[in-house]
Amino acid sequence: MATVKGIPTVLKVQLASATGKHYELEAKEVYLETEDGDIGVLPGHQPELYSMGAGFVVCKTADGQEVKKLVYAGFAQIEPDVVRVGVQEIYEPGEVDVEAVEKEIGQLKERLASLSEEEVETRAQIEREIRRKEELIKKAR
Repeated sequence: MATVKGIPTVLKVQLASATGKHYELEAKEVYLETEDGDIGVLPGHQPELYSMGAGFVVCKTADGQEVKKLVYAGFAQIEPDVVRVGVQEIYEPGEVDVEAVEKEIGQLKERLASLSEEEVETRAQIEREIRRKEELIKKAR
């Protein structure tokens, strides 16, 4: 990988999903929508780790091309020369089956309603999953 005075000039971007979708490319800029907010990454960025809910990963290549993927539920690991994103699913813009996700939300809400008040941890996990899926629908539209 090319460097100038020890600082990388490009980022290797690796996207991988639990469903088997994998993408690898080189970019001069990467933009991530994380659960903590939006972040821009340039070569030489300090190492960080972020939680990903539902959001876009946008990569700008050296030739000016923009590569955009919608990701769902995972993490982003940033190193000075690499951005790794490991998620449950990666979608092309417009690929999300909104009706299917709405059905999943309905099922989660039914499950939530059937829980006792003592099942605090399970309740919190389901509520978090519902929020993520609702955010996925917003991003998909």
